[in-house]
Amino acid sequence: PEILYGEPQGLGTHYGSTDVLSLGKSGTIVLGFGGTDIADGPGADFIVFENTFYIGDDATKPFKELGEISVSADGETWTTFPCTQDAYPFTGCAGWHATFAGAGLDISAYDPATSGGDAFDLADVGVESARFVKIHDVSNFGAGGNAGFDLDAVTLVHAQDR
Repeated sequence: PEILYGEPQGLGTHYGSTDVLSLGKSGTIVLGFGGTDIADGPGADFIVFENTFYIGDDATKPFKELGEISVSADGETWTTFPCTQDAYPFTGCAGWHATFAGAGLDISAYDPATSGGDAFDLADVGVESARFVKIHDVSNFGAGGNAGFDLDAVTLVHAQDR
């Protein structure tokens, strides 16, 4: 899992990064952020980066492996963002926007307007703060036998020390 530490390794619209941790079909990972929580602030509060790219450079045709996102303050009780899996746009899911932020690039991984990835706002699910993020692969429909959500990184746009 150390591959998840640090900035995402975005390659833009044409290629997906291989600097990822694959969850595999129906796989799940829970991430904590040390002594830091995600705080609900104005707009997006955290961004999830997968190795998505666009078929024919068309953002409406992402090569995607979707993930369902849940958050928790205690690691026991989870609140899940509703994820529309069956048709574009895949609102509430992670894994359908290309990543533009990366090591050596002049694009901040903490700016949802330019970074790419999939941004989430805690207010959308009525949560004020979260200690953990859970990502569950839901790409089973139509994906290859060994496919699954490929996590590159998660960045906290609004963070608070515990």
